[in-house]
Amino acid sequence: MKILCLHPWGTSGLIFEKQLGVLTGILDPSHEWVYINGGKDCGRARELPDFVPGPYYSWYEGLSSPECQEAHDIITETIAEEGPFDGVVGFSQGASLALSYLLHHAITSGPSSASPFRFALFFCTNLVISPDPKFNADKTIKYARYYTAAQPALPVSVPNLTTKSTDNTNSHSSDSESESPPAPSLSTTTTKTSKSAPKHRALLLLPSQKLALVNELVELVSSMTHNLPSSTAPAASWPTNPTPADFPRVYHPLTTKARVAIPTVHVIGEEDPLATHGELAVRLCEKRGARVEVVVTSTGYDLPE
Repeated sequence: MKILCLHPWGTSGLIFEKQLGVLTGILDPSHEWVYINGGKDCGRARELPDFVPGPYYSWYEGLSSPECQEAHDIITETIAEEGPFDGVVGFSQGASLALSYLLHHAITSGPSSASPFRFALFFCTNLVISPDPKFNADKTIKYARYYTAAQPALPVSVPNLTTKSTDNTNSHSSDSESESPPAPSLSTTTTKTSKSAPKHRALLLLPSQKLALVNELVELVSSMTHNLPSSTAPAASWPTNPTPADFPRVYHPLTTKARVAIPTVHVIGEEDPLATHGELAVRLCEKRGARVEVVVTSTGYDLPE
């Protein structure tokens, strides 16, 4: 069995091979584990001991769809040159990339197309980004009045810049509100909203549920931006004067109908500050094939021993 392994932000294929040593050591020695490096040079992961030498890589910086596409291209080239692969294993950003790759394949190739992998193992998945900068662009504009466009900065607080919608089309005609609701704030700390995003797409007919979804998306992006695993990683790239259309192309169960159909295992760290991202990733996979394991890790951002 041949398995592709995608490292977390601020490490490398070689470092990930050592991190997975406990797992690979107890499995069938005939399995072939293929470790590759991300295409971006970056700083050392915050949780990585000082004595672990570089170089260190990431798959993409911030939450950029074009850079996510470049990472997809690396996987596609690897499959062409070294595949086929039976499975894929990813940790943190590597897990998010693997899930993004599988979802994008399902969206662009259709449900009848064979998946590039037969199974997937995700450790500490964080926010999953579409490589398509046009993904859900129409919905983002339609929901414009629910967003607060903000320019994240580390480690200073984030300014709140309310952006008024200039869309006067019938896209808002189903909303019963005569005035725009208060937009969610993108702050440096993540707090729970008073109402979580709905679980069913039909509820998005209600303006209050649209607002709840946008609140959740904004909080997810905020927590991701301010918990970057690399101590020297830059914040997400945002325009000088951002608009709702610049909001990251986040895969959320309510923003796409696509689901990963292959068997998946999701390992979520109990102390992981981005555990909610891992829980969201589970919902992007078909229920019948998804298995969840919650484990206690020493820092909340390392592999279980």
